[in-house]
Amino acid sequence: MDLSKACLVLGLVSIPLSIALWCISPNVAGSQFEVIADVAIRGALADAHAERWGIFIGLWAPTLIALSCVLKGSCSK
Repeated sequence: MDLSKACLVLGLVSIPLSIALWCISPNVAGSQFEVIADVAIRGALADAHAERWGIFIGLWAPTLIALSCVLKGSCSK
């Protein structure tokens, strides 16, 4: 598999990965917010952290797909 195909596959895989991380991250990363006594604030911070994590991974998709296009040489000029 050449590098352009690998970037395309990784870009397409990052889409469901970002959705999955957005859904499960509040449950997994909740331990870092245990020092906060207020349950509502703790939940809001965990949700916000999950959303930022999902967006971060979600930004990989267009980057990797564009990189795949550039490496393949099929991008329009």
